[in-house]
Amino acid sequence: MKKIIPSILLAFVAITADAQFLFRISGNGLKEPSYMLGTIHYLPGSLLDNSIEYMEAEAQCQQMYVEHKITYKRIAAAQQKQEQPTVTYQDGKNIFDLIDAQSVTILKEKLKEVMNIDLDDPTWKDYLNWTPAVYYNLLVSRLRSQTRPHGPMMDGVLEAKAQKRGWEIGELDDETFNLDSLNEHQDEQPPTIDVQADSLMSFLKGYEQKRQILTEGYETLTKYWILGDFEGFASTQLTSVHKHMAMFEKRNAKWLLRMQAAMNEKPTMFVFGAGHLIGEHGVIQMLRTAGYEIEQITIKTL
Repeated sequence: MKKIIPSILLAFVAITADAQFLFRISGNGLKEPSYMLGTIHYLPGSLLDNSIEYMEAEAQCQQMYVEHKITYKRIAAAQQKQEQPTVTYQDGKNIFDLIDAQSVTILKEKLKEVMNIDLDDPTWKDYLNWTPAVYYNLLVSRLRSQTRPHGPMMDGVLEAKAQKRGWEIGELDDETFNLDSLNEHQDEQPPTIDVQADSLMSFLKGYEQKRQILTEGYETLTKYWILGDFEGFASTQLTSVHKHMAMFEKRNAKWLLRMQAAMNEKPTMFVFGAGHLIGEHGVIQMLRTAGYEIEQITIKTL
């Protein structure tokens, strides 16, 4: 596969490595400003190594708040607990009986390519009883991984750096946060095996198209972030944010209370996904409604 994103990163970093979604929070009685950095979680932390603006903002802060220090481990654990990887198919059938011949060929090819699993080998016979949803989630996850740059991710790098500084690191999510809190449809019945099979076949037959869409999508988001084009980023993400509006509104409202308490205590650097900044229920608008002044930091040199 052509490694598009790393080349995009290098090209733009050569132009300007100091653009980012960095915002100053002031006013409303704050004695000193605090800052928030909206991240795209998969971007490498090295993008901030030469960011004059971020380093200056960080030097003015005394603590950091992140989404949740174990959010991703907790989500993975919850997903693993909730998923039923195998099923007993009726009449001795298996996954091959649920999808058409073209999809079977593609499924075998992709599993061998991304996981070295050979479904024709009796050693892997138990895998034939995986539900279509498990195959779908596995292959989508691997495809996303293939189309993203590799290396320590930004959120984790910044958190580790704050730890070395001896900063206190707080969490915007509370102890009740879990996978269920992100799922607006948790009470709905899971899709039937037949519906899962249809989704898997559709994905397999459009595999290369899906790869291209993911690649172009990550390339676009990366470009927006590196150039500091928050408006461009927001315009591409509004649909996704609106789709999960209830979750964003509820979560951001809780964050606002914690952010206010932290900023009143000492200058704080907040690091969280940039999607939480977008829209009428985004953190930016919530802070402005609460009386704060929000200003995106401009880059000094190009």
